[in-house]
Amino acid sequence: MSYQQLFPITDSIWISFVVLSLVLFIPSLCKRLRFPQIAGLIITGTLIGPGLLNILHITPEISFFSRMGLLFIMFFAGLDIDLEEMKRNRVWGITFGVITFALPWVLCYFSCIWLLKLNVHTAAILACIMGSHTLISYPIISRYGLGRRQSVTISVSGALVAILLALIVYAVMMSTHGNSDFNPFWFALKIALYITGIILVYPRMARDFFGRVTNSFSHFLFVMILLAFSCGVAQVIGLDSIVGAFLAGIVLNRYIPKSSPLMNRLDFVGNTLFVPLFLLGTGLMIDLSGMSGNWMFLAAFGVLFTVGTAGKWLAALFVQKANGFTPDDRRIIFGLSESHAAGALAIAMGAFAGGLMDNTTLSTTVLIVLFSCIFSNIITESAAFQLHQNEQADEQHDNRLLVMLTGSNTLRAIMDTAMTLYQRGDRDMVGLYVTVNGEHAPKYMQDGKGRLQEAQEIAASADIPFVTHNRLGNNIIDSILHASNEFETNSLLMGLPLRHSINLPYLENIISPLNDGYHGQIVMQRFVTPINTIRRIVVLVPGPVLQDDAFEHCMEVIYRITMSIGCATVFYGKEQPISAVRGTGLNFSSGRVTYNEVSETADMHWVMRSLNQDHLLIIVSPRDSESHAGRSFRHLYERIHMAETDFSTMLLFPETQTVKGKEEATLRTERDFLKMLRM
Repeated sequence: MSYQQLFPITDSIWISFVVLSLVLFIPSLCKRLRFPQIAGLIITGTLIGPGLLNILHITPEISFFSRMGLLFIMFFAGLDIDLEEMKRNRVWGITFGVITFALPWVLCYFSCIWLLKLNVHTAAILACIMGSHTLISYPIISRYGLGRRQSVTISVSGALVAILLALIVYAVMMSTHGNSDFNPFWFALKIALYITGIILVYPRMARDFFGRVTNSFSHFLFVMILLAFSCGVAQVIGLDSIVGAFLAGIVLNRYIPKSSPLMNRLDFVGNTLFVPLFLLGTGLMIDLSGMSGNWMFLAAFGVLFTVGTAGKWLAALFVQKANGFTPDDRRIIFGLSESHAAGALAIAMGAFAGGLMDNTTLSTTVLIVLFSCIFSNIITESAAFQLHQNEQADEQHDNRLLVMLTGSNTLRAIMDTAMTLYQRGDRDMVGLYVTVNGEHAPKYMQDGKGRLQEAQEIAASADIPFVTHNRLGNNIIDSILHASNEFETNSLLMGLPLRHSINLPYLENIISPLNDGYHGQIVMQRFVTPINTIRRIVVLVPGPVLQDDAFEHCMEVIYRITMSIGCATVFYGKEQPISAVRGTGLNFSSGRVTYNEVSETADMHWVMRSLNQDHLLIIVSPRDSESHAGRSFRHLYERIHMAETDFSTMLLFPETQTVKGKEEATLRTERDFLKMLRM
């Protein structure tokens, strides 16, 4: 059989084989060659496309996955962005969006008029293509964990502004060329209604659904439905679907914790399948065969690419100098704003169909897409790698968390918190299930095996290493201490029993012995609503505190929780502990934090009376029960188990480096307390 008979491949099974093989092996090859993986996939698509080797054409299946890949890129950009950072930098985000669109637009427009002798409408369309950009290199930012960096936040916000301006100018040019009844005021009103509706409705739907449904697979389908609906409505009102994807990501940002099974599933589906297929599909759309014999397009390409790139670089330079960013930040901004991909092709194809572009200008656009994507990814990869190396030099983790598991009703909440506290670079987690020796021990040991397996599956879904330990012991406290010594853990996470079971004997027989015997950090919690539906965090810091490493580690735990949940945080305490909290320099909730000085423990009681079911109370508890702070904590603890306190609670005990002489803890009613924990 001849080459022409074998190719292009038309059978869907063989198309899947070729495409998935390329998605698997091309990134590995690029990694060995130290070449940007994203650019490698685009070039590969161009090589095997209809213009060169003619192995594959764009099929409806590839087109669908490619389009979903672009939507996932914009959706992840919305999810990764720090909302509070975005609010603080909204002026600069809008400013950069206007500048990064206006500078290339003006330069390209007048270059097309004066140098290329194009008409006004065609020049404006080409200027829109060069003024807008697609965040095609954003997966590089996600891979290096730089999504919350200020320069990235400004770049992503600016991308949305630039694409909106490009679409508006494009719509005006197309309507005036076709003499349609385009009404800019009606168009702006539809955009305003659409954005307002999504912002108001989606959070309420998310809180209600995540609060009622605990199945993480259902969570994934729910998020996909919201993403598709947002994109579909955006298209109906005349916007591009990528605007809907980005808006959905922003609105759902705080309801999808970064270290969660849901985020892991979204990341797996998007970055493993959809995004690589989008990059490959982008290459397949680039047909270089139509450019042969027509060298006029090279002149147009040289002019547009040069002035467009210069405009993007000047915009990045202006933002860097005005905000005092590093040169690497400038390269990040420039790299993210340089690429023109599916959005540019969509505008070009629409203009070509409407008679505003000929084959030469269309071929020019295709070549711009190819080179801008490669150039953008090389710049972004280099800058992101350098910034990541600088950040890694300051991060040294040697933490290991011991997670004590009890009943199935609290397992999901415990694991959600554990995944929130886990940091990349930490050692593996240790899951512990304790069975007190007795006649029913075999049954409880079997139950423990099931609980540990369930916890391990949850951790695996978030790509977190997890070790299980099913322990038989004579009492709970000794079992925890022995397991901690055996696995060399320095933090303990365990659940508090239900409200009606939190009583003084539990304080005296569980919490106090643990404080005496375990010298690492202790976190105890009870959640009455899922962690991602918490709307307010209240932190009480009773009594004076010692501002040392242990206290700062406690504040780092609170910082990770506030950043994961993304809601407002309020601190209450006397002047000295509030000053100590401020002294850590941590930006809790990305700045949505207030500090209130209260003089007496009674004032904290008043604060607790104002808490609702969707609030989280965190008490930073002292180790020394005989001190003034210890007595204040005891009063607060008594208040927690009262009937009207129906809010989520967390007790946080700082680590201690002082090894105290302790008596062996003996509990007469170990099984009763274990039953209490399992409730």
